[in-house]
Amino acid sequence: MESQTSALERELREAEEAQAEAEAAMQRAATARAEAEAAQRRAREEREASRRAWAQGVVDAYDTDPATAETAIRDASDRFAEEAVRDLSAAVAAYLEWAEASLRHYTLQVRVATVAPLLDLEATPGEQLSPPPFSEALDAAIELHIAALSGSIRDEAADEIRSRLGDNVEIDLGTT
Repeated sequence: MESQTSALERELREAEEAQAEAEAAMQRAATARAEAEAAQRRAREEREASRRAWAQGVVDAYDTDPATAETAIRDASDRFAEEAVRDLSAAVAAYLEWAEASLRHYTLQVRVATVAPLLDLEATPGEQLSPPPFSEALDAAIELHIAALSGSIRDEAADEIRSRLGDNVEIDLGTT
């Protein structure tokens, strides 16, 4: 009976030790969880502080950025005026190629319309597709280029804002 009692005491002692180890493991797990939650909270606070600092920098820089941008606009406008005078021949050459392509297209239609009756075929008269006047073509080309550039710049700004403030930020950069 004594051996049975000592076996029971040993089992009880082992059970108590196992329970103590389990309680210690639960305590370590709770401590680890608390440390992880604190680290997550600190990381969120640091991200928010970083976002706020970046936003404040953007606001603070607004005092000097418009003046710099206006200077850049004037400089770009002056450069454009100089370059347009220097490279206008390239624009004229491209326009003349466009006109020539339109004339060749019309000529193909005229040739077909001329030979069709010889083959007992009907052909509609050719339609001349001339380019618009040079100034209108140049204006349209510039508008298309500016629209594409505007979209690219808006996308860059939206990407920067989203990368700094997150994807959930509503961005209204308008359209131009």
